[in-house]
Amino acid sequence: MLAIIKLIRRMIEGSVSAIILIAIVAYFGWSDTINMLIADLSISSILFLTVLAIVLADLIAKIIQIFGRTFPDLIPKVEDDDLKRASLISRLRPGQTVALLSGAYAARVVMFVVIFGLLGASYAATSVEVQENLFGNYGAVEAGTAFLREGVAGSIGYFLFFIGSDNLAPIKEAIIAEQLVSASPDADVFLSGIRLYGLAFVLAILRTLVTPITFVRARIRARKIQDA
Repeated sequence: MLAIIKLIRRMIEGSVSAIILIAIVAYFGWSDTINMLIADLSISSILFLTVLAIVLADLIAKIIQIFGRTFPDLIPKVEDDDLKRASLISRLRPGQTVALLSGAYAARVVMFVVIFGLLGASYAATSVEVQENLFGNYGAVEAGTAFLREGVAGSIGYFLFFIGSDNLAPIKEAIIAEQLVSASPDADVFLSGIRLYGLAFVLAILRTLVTPITFVRARIRARKIQDA
């Protein structure tokens, strides 16, 4: 229950931050794309802005979560909630628990795919001017697939940056044969966001795959807390 409350709180914080950020960008006129969408105010423009806000909110929520885990208390305290959680984990059946957690993480992966699909559909529905200011004319499926592939390819670049761009090129080409070409600075920012979101998508897949290891580590930590 506590984890769900924290997740909802992070999403609310991310949504508020995303709306404020988009409002600031629109007010100061820093993005031609945002200005075009707001000036149009058609259903398709509102849909694209909404999906952009969802993606931005999710990214901001993840950044908040990362900072919370990166800068914890120097001497963490074992509180009553930790003891209750440790006692519960020790009583859980491994098979059922791993299956439940894997299903929850897999649902998160599906949500990423749905958001990429919505992003592609909303992009394809926007005006020609907006599309030409970003990556050109794409259909809904074509745009969603391109965004998803670009995100995954970009995440591979973040993971394997140490092997060099020459060695990365064949790997990226295997994922996406034709990369998106930015038509403006707005498109560069959009593409960076897509790649960061692709990184979160790949991490969600990895988290799903390592669920058994995560459960074993949780059991070991629970025993240590109870024995302390």
